[in-house]
Amino acid sequence: MTNLRRSLTILTLLLSSLTFYANRANGNERVLVVGDSITGHSMNLPYGYAHEIRNLISEHKAGVEFVPLGGSGQTIFSWRNIVKNSKEQNFRLDIEGIMIKEEFDKGADVMIVHLGMNDALQPSIKYNEDGLKSWKEEYAKLVADLRDRVPSVKRIILTPPTLLTESPYTFKNVFMDQLSGLVEEVAKENDCEFFDLRKEFTRAFLSARNAEPDFRITLDFVHPNEFGHQIMAWSFLKALGNEELETAYLEKKVAPKLLDHTTPGFAAFVNDVPLSDKNNVSYGENDAVFAPVEIKVKAQKIDELSVTCDIAKQLKVEKTAPDEFTVSFVANISDLPTKALLKSNEIEREVLVNAPYFVTTGVAMDPYRYPNLSDFPKDKTETIIDALAKECKDPLKESLKETSSTELATTSWSAYYPTADKTGAANPNSLDVASLAPANAFDAAYAVRYVFSDDDRDATLNLNSEGFSTTSYLKAYLNGTEVYFDCLSPRSPKWKDNVEIHLQKGLNVIVVRLDHTHWQWADSISVE
Repeated sequence: MTNLRRSLTILTLLLSSLTFYANRANGNERVLVVGDSITGHSMNLPYGYAHEIRNLISEHKAGVEFVPLGGSGQTIFSWRNIVKNSKEQNFRLDIEGIMIKEEFDKGADVMIVHLGMNDALQPSIKYNEDGLKSWKEEYAKLVADLRDRVPSVKRIILTPPTLLTESPYTFKNVFMDQLSGLVEEVAKENDCEFFDLRKEFTRAFLSARNAEPDFRITLDFVHPNEFGHQIMAWSFLKALGNEELETAYLEKKVAPKLLDHTTPGFAAFVNDVPLSDKNNVSYGENDAVFAPVEIKVKAQKIDELSVTCDIAKQLKVEKTAPDEFTVSFVANISDLPTKALLKSNEIEREVLVNAPYFVTTGVAMDPYRYPNLSDFPKDKTETIIDALAKECKDPLKESLKETSSTELATTSWSAYYPTADKTGAANPNSLDVASLAPANAFDAAYAVRYVFSDDDRDATLNLNSEGFSTTSYLKAYLNGTEVYFDCLSPRSPKWKDNVEIHLQKGLNVIVVRLDHTHWQWADSISVE
Protein backbone atom coordinates (compact mmCIF):
# COMPACT_ATOMS: atom_id res chain seq x y z
CA MET A 1 0.00 0.00 0.00
CA THR A 2 2.85 2.33 0.88
CA ASN A 3 4.58 1.71 -2.44
CA LEU A 4 1.31 2.25 -4.31
CA ARG A 5 0.73 5.53 -2.52
CA ARG A 6 4.28 6.66 -3.28
CA SER A 7 3.86 5.73 -6.95
CA LEU A 8 0.59 7.66 -7.18
CA THR A 9 2.19 10.69 -5.55
CA ILE A 10 5.08 10.62 -8.03
CA LEU A 11 2.64 10.25 -10.93
CA THR A 12 0.57 13.21 -9.68
CA LEU A 13 3.68 15.40 -9.40
CA LEU A 14 4.81 14.33 -12.86
CA LEU A 15 1.45 15.18 -14.43
CA SER A 16 1.40 18.53 -12.60
CA SER A 17 4.90 19.31 -13.86
CA LEU A 18 3.91 18.38 -17.40
CA THR A 19 0.87 20.69 -17.17
CA PHE A 20 3.05 23.53 -15.86
CA TYR A 21 5.66 23.18 -18.59
CA ALA A 22 2.94 22.80 -21.24
CA ASN A 23 1.53 26.16 -20.10
CA ARG A 24 5.02 27.69 -20.27
CA ALA A 25 5.47 26.30 -23.81
CA ASN A 26 2.28 28.14 -24.79
CA GLY A 27 3.75 31.38 -23.41
CA ASN A 28 1.60 31.50 -20.30
CA GLU A 29 3.09 33.03 -17.17
CA ARG A 30 1.63 31.48 -14.01
CA VAL A 31 1.17 33.79 -11.00
CA LEU A 32 0.06 32.69 -7.50
CA VAL A 33 -0.97 35.12 -4.76
CA VAL A 34 -0.57 34.00 -1.14
CA GLY A 35 -2.94 36.04 1.01
CA ASP A 36 -5.69 36.40 3.59
CA SER A 37 -9.38 37.39 3.40
CA ILE A 38 -8.53 40.40 1.22
CA THR A 39 -7.20 37.97 -1.37
CA GLY A 40 -10.29 35.82 -0.74
CA HIS A 41 -12.41 38.87 -1.53
CA SER A 42 -10.45 39.30 -4.76
CA MET A 43 -12.52 36.45 -6.21
CA ASN A 44 -15.54 36.37 -3.91
CA LEU A 45 -16.51 39.99 -4.58
CA PRO A 46 -17.60 40.82 -8.15
CA TYR A 47 -15.17 43.75 -8.25
CA GLY A 48 -12.27 41.94 -6.53
CA TYR A 49 -8.77 42.58 -7.81
CA ALA A 50 -8.34 39.02 -9.15
CA HIS A 51 -11.48 39.42 -11.28
CA GLU A 52 -10.19 42.77 -12.53
CA ILE A 53 -6.79 41.32 -13.48
CA ARG A 54 -8.23 38.16 -15.03
CA ASN A 55 -10.70 40.17 -17.13
CA LEU A 56 -7.89 42.39 -18.37
CA ILE A 57 -5.71 39.37 -19.19
CA SER A 58 -8.54 37.85 -21.20
CA GLU A 59 -9.30 41.11 -22.99
CA HIS A 60 -5.66 41.57 -24.04
CA LYS A 61 -4.95 37.85 -24.56
CA ALA A 62 -1.89 38.41 -22.39
CA GLY A 63 -0.97 34.79 -21.73
CA VAL A 64 -0.92 35.09 -17.93
CA GLU A 65 -2.63 32.75 -15.47
CA PHE A 66 -3.47 34.60 -12.25
CA VAL A 67 -4.51 32.46 -9.26
CA PRO A 68 -5.37 33.95 -5.83
CA LEU A 69 -4.94 31.75 -2.73
CA GLY A 70 -6.77 33.69 -0.02
CA GLY A 71 -7.87 32.55 3.42
CA SER A 72 -9.72 34.50 6.14
CA GLY A 73 -7.71 35.15 9.27
CA GLN A 74 -4.45 33.87 7.81
CA THR A 75 -1.13 35.22 9.05
CA ILE A 76 2.55 34.70 8.31
CA PHE A 77 2.56 32.00 10.99
CA SER A 78 -0.58 30.14 9.84
CA TRP A 79 0.48 30.18 6.18
CA ARG A 80 3.56 28.14 7.09
CA ASN A 81 1.17 25.40 8.26
CA ILE A 82 -0.90 25.71 5.10
CA VAL A 83 2.21 25.18 2.96
CA LYS A 84 3.24 22.19 5.06
CA ASN A 85 -0.22 20.57 5.01
CA SER A 86 -0.63 21.12 1.27
CA LYS A 87 2.07 18.54 0.56
CA GLU A 88 -0.30 15.74 1.55
CA GLN A 89 -3.78 17.27 1.87
CA ASN A 90 -5.91 18.91 -0.78
CA PHE A 91 -8.18 21.64 0.60
CA ARG A 92 -9.49 25.07 -0.21
CA LEU A 93 -9.47 28.30 1.76
CA ASP A 94 -11.95 31.10 0.96
CA ILE A 95 -12.34 30.66 -2.78
CA GLU A 96 -14.59 27.97 -4.23
CA GLY A 97 -12.86 25.76 -6.79
CA ILE A 98 -9.29 26.75 -5.93
CA MET A 99 -7.59 23.86 -4.14
CA ILE A 100 -4.30 24.70 -2.47
CA LYS A 101 -2.42 21.45 -3.08
CA GLU A 102 -3.42 21.35 -6.73
CA GLU A 103 -2.36 24.93 -7.35
CA PHE A 104 1.01 24.49 -5.66
CA ASP A 105 1.59 21.18 -7.47
CA LYS A 106 1.04 22.90 -10.82
CA GLY A 107 3.98 25.17 -10.11
CA ALA A 108 4.37 28.90 -10.76
CA ASP A 109 6.66 31.45 -12.37
CA VAL A 110 5.81 34.24 -9.95
CA MET A 111 4.48 34.26 -6.43
CA ILE A 112 3.09 37.38 -4.72
CA VAL A 113 2.86 37.32 -0.93
CA HIS A 114 0.30 39.76 0.50
CA LEU A 115 0.05 39.18 4.25
CA GLY A 116 0.37 41.10 7.53
CA MET A 117 -3.12 42.50 8.11
CA ASN A 118 -4.22 39.75 10.50
CA ASP A 119 -0.82 39.63 12.18
CA ALA A 120 -1.56 43.13 13.48
CA LEU A 121 -5.32 42.70 13.85
CA GLN A 122 -5.49 39.51 15.96
CA PRO A 123 -2.73 40.19 17.01
CA SER A 124 -0.43 37.22 16.38
CA ILE A 125 2.59 39.47 16.78
CA LYS A 126 3.84 41.04 19.99
CA TYR A 127 4.26 44.80 19.95
CA ASN A 128 7.87 44.83 21.11
CA GLU A 129 11.38 44.34 19.76
CA ASP A 130 11.35 40.58 20.32
CA GLY A 131 7.93 40.27 18.70
CA LEU A 132 9.02 42.17 15.60
CA LYS A 133 12.21 40.11 15.37
CA SER A 134 10.24 36.87 15.62
CA TRP A 135 7.74 38.04 12.98
CA LYS A 136 10.54 38.90 10.56
CA GLU A 137 12.19 35.52 11.13
CA GLU A 138 8.89 33.71 10.50
CA TYR A 139 8.36 35.69 7.30
CA ALA A 140 11.80 34.61 6.03
CA LYS A 141 10.95 31.00 6.91
CA LEU A 142 7.67 31.29 4.97
CA VAL A 143 9.62 32.47 1.92
CA ALA A 144 11.88 29.42 2.24
CA ASP A 145 8.83 27.16 2.66
CA LEU A 146 7.26 28.56 -0.51
CA ARG A 147 10.45 28.09 -2.52
CA ASP A 148 10.73 24.52 -1.30
CA ARG A 149 7.05 23.83 -2.06
CA VAL A 150 7.10 25.41 -5.55
CA PRO A 151 10.65 24.94 -6.87
CA SER A 152 9.70 26.26 -10.34
CA VAL A 153 9.11 29.79 -8.98
CA LYS A 154 11.51 32.37 -10.43
CA ARG A 155 10.25 35.53 -8.74
CA ILE A 156 8.77 36.04 -5.27
CA ILE A 157 7.29 39.51 -4.73
CA LEU A 158 6.61 40.58 -1.14
CA THR A 159 3.99 43.27 -0.54
CA PRO A 160 3.03 44.92 2.79
CA PRO A 161 -0.61 45.10 3.97
CA THR A 162 -3.06 47.86 3.08
CA LEU A 163 -4.61 50.38 5.52
CA LEU A 164 -6.11 49.34 8.85
CA THR A 165 -8.49 52.22 9.69
CA GLU A 166 -8.62 55.16 7.31
CA SER A 167 -6.37 57.52 9.20
CA PRO A 168 -2.62 57.27 8.65
CA TYR A 169 -2.12 58.53 12.21
CA THR A 170 -3.73 55.73 14.21
CA PHE A 171 -1.51 53.38 16.20
CA LYS A 172 -2.53 50.56 13.86
CA ASN A 173 -1.26 52.27 10.74
CA VAL A 174 1.90 53.62 12.33
CA PHE A 175 2.69 50.09 13.51
CA MET A 176 1.88 48.59 10.11
CA ASP A 177 4.24 51.12 8.51
CA GLN A 178 6.89 49.51 10.70
CA LEU A 179 5.84 46.05 9.46
CA SER A 180 6.17 47.33 5.91
CA GLY A 181 9.80 48.18 6.60
CA LEU A 182 10.38 44.66 7.88
CA VAL A 183 8.80 43.16 4.74
CA GLU A 184 11.26 45.18 2.65
CA GLU A 185 14.15 43.88 4.76
CA VAL A 186 12.98 40.27 4.32
CA ALA A 187 12.83 40.83 0.55
CA LYS A 188 16.38 42.20 0.39
CA GLU A 189 17.82 39.48 2.61
CA ASN A 190 16.07 36.56 0.86
CA ASP A 191 16.51 37.35 -2.83
CA CYS A 192 12.91 38.49 -3.26
CA GLU A 193 11.40 41.59 -4.84
CA PHE A 194 9.61 44.21 -2.76
CA PHE A 195 6.67 46.20 -4.05
CA ASP A 196 5.31 48.88 -1.73
CA LEU A 197 1.62 48.23 -2.24
CA ARG A 198 0.89 49.98 1.07
CA LYS A 199 2.48 53.19 -0.20
CA GLU A 200 0.50 53.06 -3.46
CA PHE A 201 -2.72 52.27 -1.60
CA THR A 202 -2.26 55.13 0.88
CA ARG A 203 -1.19 57.60 -1.81
CA ALA A 204 -4.26 56.79 -3.89
CA PHE A 205 -6.52 57.13 -0.84
CA LEU A 206 -5.12 60.53 0.14
CA SER A 207 -5.29 61.74 -3.46
CA ALA A 208 -8.95 60.78 -3.68
CA ARG A 209 -9.62 62.23 -0.21
CA ASN A 210 -8.19 65.54 -1.41
CA ALA A 211 -11.07 65.73 -3.88
CA GLU A 212 -13.77 64.22 -1.64
CA PRO A 213 -13.47 64.84 2.13
CA ASP A 214 -15.64 61.81 2.95
CA PHE A 215 -14.01 59.44 0.46
CA ARG A 216 -13.70 55.83 1.66
CA ILE A 217 -11.33 53.10 0.49
CA THR A 218 -12.45 50.23 2.75
CA LEU A 219 -15.69 48.40 3.48
CA ASP A 220 -15.12 48.07 7.22
CA PHE A 221 -11.80 49.80 7.96
CA VAL A 222 -9.99 46.52 7.13
CA HIS A 223 -11.16 45.11 3.77
CA PRO A 224 -10.79 47.31 0.66
CA ASN A 225 -13.90 48.45 -1.21
CA GLU A 226 -14.21 48.57 -5.00
CA PHE A 227 -11.77 51.45 -5.43
CA GLY A 228 -9.38 49.76 -3.03
CA HIS A 229 -9.44 46.57 -5.11
CA GLN A 230 -8.82 48.61 -8.24
CA ILE A 231 -5.73 50.14 -6.66
CA MET A 232 -4.57 46.65 -5.69
CA ALA A 233 -5.12 45.34 -9.23
CA TRP A 234 -3.15 48.24 -10.68
CA SER A 235 -0.38 47.77 -8.10
CA PHE A 236 -0.04 44.03 -8.75
CA LEU A 237 0.20 44.66 -12.49
CA LYS A 238 2.98 47.19 -11.78
CA ALA A 239 4.73 44.70 -9.50
CA LEU A 240 4.59 42.03 -12.21
CA GLY A 241 6.18 44.47 -14.64
CA ASN A 242 3.49 44.04 -17.29
CA GLU A 243 3.55 47.58 -18.65
CA GLU A 244 0.89 46.96 -21.30
CA LEU A 245 -1.69 45.70 -18.80
CA GLU A 246 -0.74 48.26 -16.16
CA THR A 247 -1.14 51.19 -18.58
CA ALA A 248 -4.42 49.83 -19.93
CA TYR A 249 -5.86 49.38 -16.44
CA LEU A 250 -4.64 52.77 -15.24
CA GLU A 251 -6.36 54.55 -18.13
CA LYS A 252 -9.53 52.48 -17.90
CA LYS A 253 -10.23 52.22 -14.17
CA VAL A 254 -7.85 54.09 -11.87
CA ALA A 255 -6.86 57.40 -13.43
CA PRO A 256 -10.40 58.83 -13.67
CA LYS A 257 -10.72 58.61 -9.86
CA LEU A 258 -7.31 60.06 -8.98
CA LEU A 259 -6.27 63.67 -8.80
CA ASP A 260 -3.14 64.66 -10.62
CA HIS A 261 -0.49 64.73 -7.88
CA THR A 262 0.41 68.29 -8.84
CA THR A 263 -3.12 69.50 -8.04
CA PRO A 264 -3.37 71.30 -4.65
CA GLY A 265 -5.55 69.70 -2.00
CA PHE A 266 -5.61 68.41 1.55
CA ALA A 267 -7.17 65.75 3.76
CA ALA A 268 -7.85 66.32 7.48
CA PHE A 269 -7.85 63.76 10.30
CA VAL A 270 -8.83 64.34 13.94
CA ASN A 271 -6.00 62.77 15.87
CA ASP A 272 -5.71 61.15 19.31
CA VAL A 273 -3.74 63.24 21.80
CA PRO A 274 -1.41 61.69 24.42
CA LEU A 275 -1.79 63.48 27.74
CA SER A 276 1.93 63.72 28.27
CA ASP A 277 1.94 66.58 30.77
CA LYS A 278 -0.42 67.49 33.57
CA ASN A 279 -1.71 70.60 31.82
CA ASN A 280 -3.24 68.79 28.83
CA VAL A 281 -6.60 68.59 30.62
CA SER A 282 -7.85 71.30 32.98
CA TYR A 283 -10.89 71.56 35.20
CA GLY A 284 -12.67 74.89 35.50
CA GLU A 285 -15.68 76.25 37.35
CA ASN A 286 -19.23 74.94 36.88
CA ASP A 287 -18.03 71.46 35.90
CA ALA A 288 -16.04 72.74 32.91
CA VAL A 289 -13.50 70.27 31.51
CA PHE A 290 -11.03 71.55 28.91
CA ALA A 291 -9.31 69.04 26.64
CA PRO A 292 -6.68 69.28 23.86
CA VAL A 293 -7.76 68.78 20.25
CA GLU A 294 -5.40 67.98 17.39
CA ILE A 295 -6.19 67.85 13.67
CA LYS A 296 -3.58 66.47 11.30
CA VAL A 297 -3.73 67.76 7.73
CA LYS A 298 -2.07 65.86 4.88
CA ALA A 299 -1.34 68.60 2.34
CA GLN A 300 -0.60 68.35 -1.36
CA LYS A 301 0.96 71.49 -2.84
CA ILE A 302 -0.46 73.59 0.03
CA ASP A 303 1.75 76.25 1.68
CA GLU A 304 -0.76 78.07 3.88
CA LEU A 305 -3.72 76.98 5.98
CA SER A 306 -6.22 78.99 8.04
CA VAL A 307 -8.61 77.58 10.63
CA THR A 308 -11.80 78.95 12.16
CA CYS A 309 -13.50 77.34 15.16
CA ASP A 310 -15.83 79.34 17.43
CA ILE A 311 -15.14 77.38 20.61
CA ALA A 312 -11.38 76.95 20.14
CA LYS A 313 -8.98 78.39 22.69
CA GLN A 314 -5.20 78.65 22.16
CA LEU A 315 -5.62 77.86 18.46
CA LYS A 316 -2.38 77.12 16.60
CA VAL A 317 -1.60 76.13 13.01
CA GLU A 318 1.88 74.77 12.36
CA LYS A 319 3.55 73.26 9.32
CA THR A 320 5.09 70.15 10.87
CA ALA A 321 6.36 68.47 7.66
CA PRO A 322 6.65 69.38 3.97
CA ASP A 323 3.28 67.72 3.33
CA GLU A 324 1.65 68.18 6.74
CA PHE A 325 0.03 70.77 8.99
CA THR A 326 -0.92 70.31 12.64
CA VAL A 327 -3.90 72.24 14.01
CA SER A 328 -4.18 72.31 17.80
CA PHE A 329 -6.53 73.99 20.23
CA VAL A 330 -8.27 73.52 23.57
CA ALA A 331 -12.03 73.02 23.88
CA ASN A 332 -14.55 72.80 26.70
CA ILE A 333 -15.99 69.29 26.35
CA SER A 334 -19.52 70.53 27.04
CA ASP A 335 -19.26 72.57 23.80
CA LEU A 336 -18.59 69.47 21.72
CA PRO A 337 -19.35 68.30 19.10
CA THR A 338 -18.28 71.23 16.97
CA LYS A 339 -16.97 71.91 13.48
CA ALA A 340 -13.67 73.48 12.52
CA LEU A 341 -13.42 75.18 9.12
CA LEU A 342 -10.09 74.67 7.35
CA LYS A 343 -9.25 76.85 4.33
CA SER A 344 -6.44 77.13 1.82
CA ASN A 345 -7.15 79.54 -1.02
CA GLU A 346 -10.42 78.26 -2.52
CA ILE A 347 -10.29 74.83 -0.84
CA GLU A 348 -12.47 74.45 2.26
CA ARG A 349 -13.05 71.52 4.62
CA GLU A 350 -15.41 71.26 7.58
CA VAL A 351 -14.00 68.90 10.19
CA LEU A 352 -16.29 67.43 12.86
CA VAL A 353 -14.81 67.18 16.36
CA ASN A 354 -16.78 64.92 18.71
CA ALA A 355 -16.51 64.75 22.48
CA PRO A 356 -13.51 62.64 23.53
CA TYR A 357 -12.98 59.56 25.61
CA PHE A 358 -9.98 59.58 27.91
CA VAL A 359 -8.32 56.19 27.66
CA THR A 360 -5.54 54.31 29.40
CA THR A 361 -4.41 50.90 28.16
CA GLY A 362 -2.03 48.04 28.78
CA VAL A 363 -3.56 46.62 31.95
CA ALA A 364 -3.07 42.84 31.93
CA MET A 365 -6.33 40.96 32.58
CA ASP A 366 -7.75 37.64 31.47
CA PRO A 367 -11.52 37.45 32.06
CA TYR A 368 -11.86 35.44 28.84
CA ARG A 369 -10.42 32.46 30.70
CA TYR A 370 -13.57 32.31 32.81
CA PRO A 371 -16.46 30.90 30.74
CA ASN A 372 -19.01 31.76 33.42
CA LEU A 373 -19.15 35.37 34.54
CA SER A 374 -20.10 34.19 38.03
CA ASP A 375 -16.62 32.60 38.26
CA PHE A 376 -14.81 35.80 37.37
CA PRO A 377 -12.61 36.76 40.36
CA LYS A 378 -13.36 40.49 40.49
CA ASP A 379 -11.45 41.02 43.71
CA LYS A 380 -8.24 39.71 42.06
CA THR A 381 -8.47 41.65 38.83
CA GLU A 382 -9.70 45.08 39.86
CA THR A 383 -7.15 47.89 39.96
CA ILE A 384 -6.84 51.25 41.65
CA ILE A 385 -8.91 52.70 38.79
CA ASP A 386 -11.82 50.41 39.68
CA ALA A 387 -11.43 51.44 43.32
CA LEU A 388 -11.51 55.16 42.43
CA ALA A 389 -14.55 54.68 40.20
CA LYS A 390 -16.38 52.97 43.09
CA GLU A 391 -15.44 55.84 45.40
CA CYS A 392 -17.07 58.30 42.99
CA LYS A 393 -13.66 59.75 42.10
CA ASP A 394 -12.63 60.61 38.57
CA PRO A 395 -9.57 58.39 37.86
CA LEU A 396 -8.37 60.74 35.11
CA LYS A 397 -8.50 63.75 37.41
CA GLU A 398 -6.79 61.83 40.20
CA SER A 399 -3.99 60.62 37.94
CA LEU A 400 -3.28 64.17 36.73
CA LYS A 401 -2.79 65.46 40.27
CA GLU A 402 0.73 66.12 41.44
CA THR A 403 -0.06 64.19 44.64
CA SER A 404 -1.15 61.03 42.81
CA SER A 405 -0.06 57.67 44.12
CA THR A 406 2.88 55.98 42.41
CA GLU A 407 0.52 53.56 40.68
CA LEU A 408 -1.60 56.35 39.20
CA ALA A 409 1.31 58.64 38.40
CA THR A 410 2.68 56.10 35.92
CA THR A 411 -0.69 55.70 34.19
CA SER A 412 -0.59 57.06 30.65
CA TRP A 413 -3.80 58.59 29.26
CA SER A 414 -4.83 59.75 25.80
CA ALA A 415 -7.72 61.84 24.54
CA TYR A 416 -9.46 59.71 21.90
CA TYR A 417 -11.79 61.46 19.45
CA PRO A 418 -14.35 59.28 17.60
CA THR A 419 -14.28 59.92 13.86
CA ALA A 420 -15.48 58.31 10.64
CA ASP A 421 -11.89 57.25 9.91
CA LYS A 422 -11.76 54.64 12.70
CA THR A 423 -13.72 51.47 13.41
CA GLY A 424 -17.29 52.47 14.22
CA ALA A 425 -17.80 54.73 11.22
CA ALA A 426 -19.36 58.13 12.02
CA ASN A 427 -20.76 56.96 15.35
CA PRO A 428 -19.80 59.80 17.77
CA ASN A 429 -19.74 57.31 20.65
CA SER A 430 -17.49 54.68 19.09
CA LEU A 431 -14.21 53.75 20.76
CA ASP A 432 -11.55 51.74 18.93
CA VAL A 433 -8.94 51.21 21.64
CA ALA A 434 -6.50 49.52 19.25
CA SER A 435 -6.36 52.73 17.20
CA LEU A 436 -4.30 54.37 19.93
CA ALA A 437 -2.43 51.51 21.61
CA PRO A 438 -1.43 47.85 21.23
CA ALA A 439 -4.24 45.30 21.47
CA ASN A 440 -2.54 42.28 22.95
CA ALA A 441 -4.75 39.37 23.95
CA PHE A 442 -6.18 39.77 27.46
CA ASP A 443 -5.22 43.44 27.75
CA ALA A 444 -7.61 45.78 29.50
CA ALA A 445 -8.28 49.48 28.99
CA TYR A 446 -10.20 52.08 30.95
CA ALA A 447 -12.18 54.85 29.29
CA VAL A 448 -13.56 57.95 31.03
CA ARG A 449 -16.45 59.79 29.38
CA TYR A 450 -18.02 62.99 30.69
CA VAL A 451 -21.76 63.46 30.23
CA PHE A 452 -23.41 66.79 31.02
CA SER A 453 -27.10 66.94 31.95
CA ASP A 454 -29.32 69.99 32.43
CA ASP A 455 -31.44 68.20 35.04
CA ASP A 456 -31.65 65.11 37.19
CA ARG A 457 -33.16 62.53 34.86
CA ASP A 458 -33.45 58.88 33.96
CA ALA A 459 -31.56 57.71 30.89
CA THR A 460 -30.34 54.61 29.06
CA LEU A 461 -26.72 53.54 28.81
CA ASN A 462 -26.24 51.76 25.47
CA LEU A 463 -23.24 49.49 24.97
CA ASN A 464 -22.59 48.05 21.52
CA SER A 465 -19.86 45.84 20.12
CA GLU A 466 -18.41 47.56 17.05
CA GLY A 467 -16.60 46.03 14.09
CA PHE A 468 -16.95 42.53 12.67
CA SER A 469 -14.71 40.60 15.08
CA THR A 470 -14.83 42.29 18.47
CA THR A 471 -15.04 40.33 21.71
CA SER A 472 -14.90 42.40 24.89
CA TYR A 473 -15.87 42.14 28.52
CA LEU A 474 -17.33 45.49 29.54
CA LYS A 475 -17.71 46.87 33.04
CA ALA A 476 -19.27 50.31 33.52
CA TYR A 477 -19.39 52.65 36.51
CA LEU A 478 -21.57 55.76 36.73
CA ASN A 479 -20.86 58.32 39.45
CA GLY A 480 -19.46 55.70 41.81
CA THR A 481 -21.90 52.86 41.09
CA GLU A 482 -21.16 49.76 39.05
CA VAL A 483 -24.04 49.60 36.56
CA TYR A 484 -22.91 46.93 34.07
CA PHE A 485 -20.70 43.86 33.58
CA ASP A 486 -21.03 41.42 30.67
CA CYS A 487 -19.43 40.10 27.48
CA LEU A 488 -20.38 41.53 24.08
CA SER A 489 -19.45 40.16 20.67
CA PRO A 490 -20.98 40.25 17.15
CA ARG A 491 -20.18 36.54 16.97
CA SER A 492 -22.53 35.70 19.85
CA PRO A 493 -26.25 36.39 20.42
CA LYS A 494 -25.39 39.30 22.70
CA TRP A 495 -23.54 41.88 20.66
CA LYS A 496 -25.22 44.89 22.29
CA ASP A 497 -26.95 45.71 25.56
CA ASN A 498 -28.44 48.57 27.51
CA VAL A 499 -29.12 49.46 31.12
CA GLU A 500 -31.34 52.06 32.77
CA ILE A 501 -29.36 54.69 34.66
CA HIS A 502 -29.95 57.98 36.49
CA LEU A 503 -28.03 61.12 35.55
CA GLN A 504 -27.46 63.87 38.08
CA LYS A 505 -27.68 67.53 37.13
CA GLY A 506 -24.39 68.82 35.79
CA LEU A 507 -21.33 66.63 35.30
CA ASN A 508 -21.62 62.83 35.24
CA VAL A 509 -18.55 60.61 35.07
CA ILE A 510 -18.80 57.27 33.24
CA VAL A 511 -15.85 54.90 33.65
CA VAL A 512 -15.80 51.82 31.43
CA ARG A 513 -13.31 48.98 31.62
CA LEU A 514 -12.87 47.10 28.32
CA ASP A 515 -11.21 43.70 28.64
CA HIS A 516 -9.91 42.66 25.24
CA THR A 517 -9.62 39.06 24.08
CA HIS A 518 -8.46 39.13 20.45
CA TRP A 519 -9.08 40.68 17.02
CA GLN A 520 -10.69 44.10 17.08
CA TRP A 521 -11.06 46.11 20.27
CA ALA A 522 -13.96 48.41 19.56
CA ASP A 523 -17.20 49.25 21.35
CA SER A 524 -19.56 52.18 21.56
CA ILE A 525 -20.88 53.74 24.75
CA SER A 526 -23.77 56.21 24.47
CA VAL A 527 -26.37 57.77 26.74
CA GLU A 528 -29.94 58.43 25.63
